[in-house]
Amino acid sequence: MKHHTIAINLKNTLDKIDVFALLIVLILFIGILSSYCNWGWISVGFSIILPVLFILNVILSIYSIYKKKYFYCIGACSFLLVFNWSYSFNSVSQLKPSELDNAISILSFNTKGFSYKYKGEKTTTRLITFLDSLQPDILVLQESNFHITRKLQGYPYNFNDLRLTKGKSLLSIYSKYPIVDKGYIDFPNTRNNTIYADIVIQTDTIRLYNVHLQSHGLNQNLIQFNSNIYHTLFNKVSETFKKQIEQSKQVRKNIASTSRKIIICGDFNSTRYALPYRILKENLNDSYLEEGRGLGTTYNLKSVPLRLDYILTNPSIKILSHQNFDLHLSDHEPVLVNIKL
Repeated sequence: MKHHTIAINLKNTLDKIDVFALLIVLILFIGILSSYCNWGWISVGFSIILPVLFILNVILSIYSIYKKKYFYCIGACSFLLVFNWSYSFNSVSQLKPSELDNAISILSFNTKGFSYKYKGEKTTTRLITFLDSLQPDILVLQESNFHITRKLQGYPYNFNDLRLTKGKSLLSIYSKYPIVDKGYIDFPNTRNNTIYADIVIQTDTIRLYNVHLQSHGLNQNLIQFNSNIYHTLFNKVSETFKKQIEQSKQVRKNIASTSRKIIICGDFNSTRYALPYRILKENLNDSYLEEGRGLGTTYNLKSVPLRLDYILTNPSIKILSHQNFDLHLSDHEPVLVNIKL
């Protein structure tokens, strides 16, 4: 009788483990599906926690091999099938001098208007020093500051979105190569925007986009002092996500109008596991996925590392290197790539 009771309890325990495993796999499936859909704040939430769900499924997969219950592996395998493994913990690869011949360096950086404070200290001077020391061939800035950037040396060509009457946050493109055409993609009812420049490099002309998608703009006061949490938080996140999708489609529409090679730089305010990124990346390569190292973090949300800033290119453009930084000169971190046309 005693042995029979132990067997029943063991069976119940195993059943609970199976139910838990299936639940974790199911949640991951929903998260993967959300990356293709506009489910508002649900899609945004999943886009942040999907890597954690994947790790849980990897643990389940290891357990499943030990227990020979291989159906636990379905979640992790599905994630890898859709997204591929994209984390590398090797050191940043050093390019050989021969590889740098005819290479073009591009830096994309949301500078927060050159007014960011880190540990109470304004970082403006250190930020300018960083840009001057790096001297990339093309400098792409979101939330720029023309009074400061116009003093940068070594850039005979530039395009600054200085339409103050439009109420847009400043976007800048500084180039050592000639800019032969330029334009705007105006997002309605927002300070966010996109600009583009056609740049002649060697014997080719590329179209480079500086994209700044809608920001969620959440703060503690918005959430803390309003009793209607759904309206102030979930509804705002959903509306922002909807705008990001619409803005991404506007950029893609402009891309469809040109036959030039494309480079998209910018702050998407969206992770790679969300629809805005998927729309913008269509038929393009992500420099981090091609040549990045580590987690690729460009923004910390309450110590949660996120990758919100990207450089995307045509497959015909060779990505030689991708570098992330940990500078604390802005609320975002810059992204530096070397490419070859």
